Amino acid sequence: MLGRDRSLHVHSMFLLVIVVLPVVSSQIPLGSKVSVEEKNHWLSPNGDFAIGFFNRLNEYGIGIRISSRLIPTDKQPIVWAAGGDLRVGDKSYFELKKTGELVLFDSTRGVTVWASATTNASVDSAVLQNDGNLVLLSKNKDVVWQSFDTPSDTLLPGQNLSSNQVLRAARRNSISSYYSLRIGAVGDLELKWENDVAYWRSALVPSRSALRAVLASDGAFQLFDHMSSPIWSVFSDDHGEPDVKFRYLRLDVDGNLRLHSWTKNSTSWKLVWQAVENQCDVFATCGLSGICVFNESGSPVCTCPFSVSSVSSSKCLLPYKQSCKSGFTMVPFDRTLLYAIYPPNETVVSQVSATQCQNLCQQDHLCTAATFMNDGSAECKIKKTQYASGQSGLSIASISFVKRCNDPIAIIPDTTKSKPDSPSQNTPTTQEDHFSVCVSCVIGVGGGTIAVFIMIHLGLMGYWIYRKRYSFTTPDYATYSKDGPNPSGCLALSYGEVKDITDNFKHSVGSNTFKGVLPEKQPVLVKDYSIVKVEPRKFRSVVLKLGSVHHRNLVRLEGYCCESSYRFLVYEYLKNGSLVKCLEDPVIVKKLTWRKRLDLCLAVARAVSYLHMGCREFVGHGSLSCESVVLDENLEAKVTEYGLTSFLGGSDDGGGSAKDILDFGYVVLAVLSGIRNNGCDWAYEQWVGGNAAEIVNTTIEGGVNSDELERVLRIMFWCLQSDERMRPTMGEIVNVLEGAMPVDPPPPPSTCRRRPLEEEEYRTGSDSEA
Repeated sequence: MLGRDRSLHVHSMFLLVIVVLPVVSSQIPLGSKVSVEEKNHWLSPNGDFAIGFFNRLNEYGIGIRISSRLIPTDKQPIVWAAGGDLRVGDKSYFELKKTGELVLFDSTRGVTVWASATTNASVDSAVLQNDGNLVLLSKNKDVVWQSFDTPSDTLLPGQNLSSNQVLRAARRNSISSYYSLRIGAVGDLELKWENDVAYWRSALVPSRSALRAVLASDGAFQLFDHMSSPIWSVFSDDHGEPDVKFRYLRLDVDGNLRLHSWTKNSTSWKLVWQAVENQCDVFATCGLSGICVFNESGSPVCTCPFSVSSVSSSKCLLPYKQSCKSGFTMVPFDRTLLYAIYPPNETVVSQVSATQCQNLCQQDHLCTAATFMNDGSAECKIKKTQYASGQSGLSIASISFVKRCNDPIAIIPDTTKSKPDSPSQNTPTTQEDHFSVCVSCVIGVGGGTIAVFIMIHLGLMGYWIYRKRYSFTTPDYATYSKDGPNPSGCLALSYGEVKDITDNFKHSVGSNTFKGVLPEKQPVLVKDYSIVKVEPRKFRSVVLKLGSVHHRNLVRLEGYCCESSYRFLVYEYLKNGSLVKCLEDPVIVKKLTWRKRLDLCLAVARAVSYLHMGCREFVGHGSLSCESVVLDENLEAKVTEYGLTSFLGGSDDGGGSAKDILDFGYVVLAVLSGIRNNGCDWAYEQWVGGNAAEIVNTTIEGGVNSDELERVLRIMFWCLQSDERMRPTMGEIVNVLEGAMPVDPPPPPSTCRRRPLEEEEYRTGSDSEA
């Protein structure tokens, strides 16, 4: 699964829907169209590149492929795709409109899902150049737009990757990729996982920041500064060889950056360089499938050495149990490095021994595993999540300790019976003696069986009478904490315990919401849903579902109470409270710079995108608003109270995605302007009139990036469309906000109504701070 040839295998699946047609003129006039049904395409003058629709799992995308006759059709790679992971229906088309704009029309939704945004740019024609670059030209043959400026997952020779561009790996299993390549803030190239963890960097040259990265035709991959001087270079194994016809650099689905080449006599693409030599060093290369190891043939594989989740056999989770009466055991895994994934942060304790590291985890109620580094740093890395990955091998200088509960075992005593003396050889055994012994055995066993049978029936009858008498008065206690482990990992609390952690509900921080502190001094937010009439089984079902949802931009569900008529949910506590409170706080709002606000919108989009597409089953938020977005001490956003529509009322199926997207549009409007309940008509009028800056709150310090503002406003107005079929998906929204996908100018939203306030009664009480 993780071998070097995997990327070739994945892209060989992209079978192009193209037939051999007469070569179209290299000049592509206005009004030209490529469609799925017609199976046509546009060619470069030399025939080495073609743009057309490709098919994957009965969905279609539009992309540029290397189409040389030297390469078999099933090995012709896609080197650029419009919109990255965009997929459209079987009657879709790609058109260079008379207005000079390239558009991708999706027949399934009946809307334009991607556009080059060049309507007013005096475009006269297009051409697919011999280097694989699709360009739009003015009458003076000036380049107005080019595909090289909007890369997907691949760089071609001569193509630049500038500081504001990103390569993003293709998605795997219909889930957006977490892997990206970009020029970092300090001027080096970095491979990152979920914009959070950098697992590979190019060499950094002090005082010289990179401006762009370029793949040369001779196989050199280099970073250049603002003086166009190379500050970092790597070279392919076949650097400078004259018989190499094609090269491409791709960020593959497994998170590794690889350079491939094809010679005149090749039968397959040759791997000539890769960024991470050991695939196991790619962060989360195994995801939730365990840790990375090398098999006997030297190929990296994923294995689960510690546990397999009882919830989903496809996930390998640390075997953590919140409550364990029989105590914990720390199981050692030598030469094993474990790291947390969701969230990917750990507590690091320095200058300790391996034994001290083990004890630190065993004494910490929230610790799931610990890793002691034997590399001379003497660091102990404490993990507090069940979601972990890592690697194991002889070269790993660390030992990991995994906490395991000592489940009680019913031990049947091994009663040793003395053997009867052997009969004397001089004493003959008669048939009568043997028969008398057997009769006594039968009588004894039979009498005992009858006695046991009578006792069992008497006990069952007594238990039935007891249940009959007291069934209407027995409280419905949370059985997870009393009778067994809670599969979701959440802490099951009694009503008395909820009163204890909230100090008898003394610290109210919002509607039906209280601040509390767990015994481990962990602050939490307790939300009271007792007024909502929901069956215990349904409530616990929701807890089980939400307890398994983990993302860095989602507020973690820590526990719950389901006793008698009481219903509580316990969430992690974030210091700065809800977005509503922060936008009204004069001190905090000054800290919300343009960059912070853009990151805030992106964090919310990623969270909801994960709910829609990243979970084992669709989770709709149902009541996304500024009240259900909370900020931590670093003003990073997290979304709370997701997935509650199943018992608060409403739909929790795929139909809820359109509603979440509409709500997201209003959240963005509030972040930009401070307007919460209405104002999108006014905002659209300002934008159309060329006064986009008037929409932005004047309290934003440090100025606003006009290009980013234009992008955010466009996607916001698409979210606010009254026709839900015109609204983008959350994955598309994330791509637009990240700058990986352009966005078409939206039509005016015909309605800008908010739902009645009474429908929002139970959004969230986290609209405050203690």
